[in-house]
Amino acid sequence: MRQPPAHSPLPWRALRASAGTVLRRREDARPALRQLLAGEFAAQDVSLFASGTQALQVALSVAKNEAGSDAAVALPAFTCFDVATAAVGADLRITLYDLDPATLTPDLDSLGRALADGAGIVVVAPLFGLPADWEAVQSLVAAAGGLLVEDAAQGSGARWQGRPVGSLGVMSVLSFGRGKGWTGGGGGALLTRNRTPLSVSRNGENRVADLRAVSLAAAQWTFARPALYAIPAALPWLGLGETRYRDPVPPRPLSRASASLLLHGAVAAEREAEERRRRAARLLELLRGHPGIAPIAPLAAGVPGYLRLPLRVKGGLSGLANREAAVRLGVAASYPNPIGELPAVRARLVGHHRGTEGNWPGAEALARELITLPTHSLLAADDLDRLVRAVTG
Repeated sequence: MRQPPAHSPLPWRALRASAGTVLRRREDARPALRQLLAGEFAAQDVSLFASGTQALQVALSVAKNEAGSDAAVALPAFTCFDVATAAVGADLRITLYDLDPATLTPDLDSLGRALADGAGIVVVAPLFGLPADWEAVQSLVAAAGGLLVEDAAQGSGARWQGRPVGSLGVMSVLSFGRGKGWTGGGGGALLTRNRTPLSVSRNGENRVADLRAVSLAAAQWTFARPALYAIPAALPWLGLGETRYRDPVPPRPLSRASASLLLHGAVAAEREAEERRRRAARLLELLRGHPGIAPIAPLAAGVPGYLRLPLRVKGGLSGLANREAAVRLGVAASYPNPIGELPAVRARLVGHHRGTEGNWPGAEALARELITLPTHSLLAADDLDRLVRAVTG
């Protein structure tokens, strides 16, 4: 499955300032970024990593130390494959729970069965910035004596009950990679509350990582225009390509360049979230009433971040009026299968569904039907009209 360019427009001013700071070896922005994140997300301690996957891996390792070496983690059956990578990197046994395909939120009955199967850790990972019912999940996990980890990698700009997604758990993970709304050309953070601060390497210098972060951010800035969508797909070093499982790597600190990009782009990221919501609302208005297209319904107490606009379409991309035009305009299929089908996950599965099929009907339906549309601020009104025509005819 080909992925389109992921769009998180970064202001040129932020990119230029960050590149100058890093290339001239000026101040390290990481302490200021930790302070900013602690304030924005009500965290007591902030640890910065080279990716959100690495941050989640560390969070799960911490949870494993608390829950016991034989603990199992319950993961959503339909989610980014990097969630599975983090669980494998933490050397955890795995059980899965299903999602409600109408809302992309946890199926509470399925989650209850995962907890009954012995899961001592649960990961909740809101997809495309659509918040889950945090209190309902938290109550279920607490009743089972489990530990809940908030993977807010796709939560930029989203809120639940007035609180930013990423501020809800005792441990929360943020991601600053390509297409995550607030981007640093890479990076992630682990935010903890009511926990002893982690003993991790907080600084260190890596000129290669600095240069790579600036290069990736510059490429993203250059090719984020709708007219140039076709170009990044031909540049393999951008990391665009097939959705696939990646083996875990040892966690590394966030680069100085990524920290600088994040600091300079923080205000723009807030504005971008508002622009995404406006475009998502317009797309939903234009799509209303078209047969065969089922928008995902956000929960009433949540404010979606809409990294992309998810829709269910019978047949997925093949069910669109003009598939080729839609893909050129940035429409994409979502994850191609439930993560329980990944060999690295299957080898670690525990519980009643081990070795059987058909246990995650919601995840299986989403793998067949879910597509996503771009929502970023560089889409003009004409672009939105063309998107809808390609989807509906």
